[in-house]
Amino acid sequence: MNAPLQCHLDAEALARLSELDPTGQSRLLKRLLSAFEKSLDRMVPQLEQARDAADAPAMHLMAHTLKSSSATVGAMVLSRQCALVEDLARQNRLAEAAGGVQQMLLEAAAAREAVRCLALQLDTPASAA
Repeated sequence: MNAPLQCHLDAEALARLSELDPTGQSRLLKRLLSAFEKSLDRMVPQLEQARDAADAPAMHLMAHTLKSSSATVGAMVLSRQCALVEDLARQNRLAEAAGGVQQMLLEAAAAREAVRCLALQLDTPASAA
């Protein structure tokens, strides 16, 4: 009746995670999604502070950390944007890095919604779909 929600996370990354918990009994994917969302809650304000302070090392660190975790959960657009900001901050190209951070923040919001979407699907019994 209702179309399934489109969560826009990389299917291959999610498949790799699902292989680690084939039965889903340990709820690994759900726990990883929750951990990723909590890391966004913590790191987004730090990223904004780093941008506002023109703190290239902090921008580099936040981008580097989010790059890996976002790729793990399949938020590949965010991961690529993080890689760009990481590189710009490493080169101390602050104006470009600040613009990249702004795009990172938009992509982080989209990734958060995708993670919430998938978590909701994981909580919905298959018979209800």
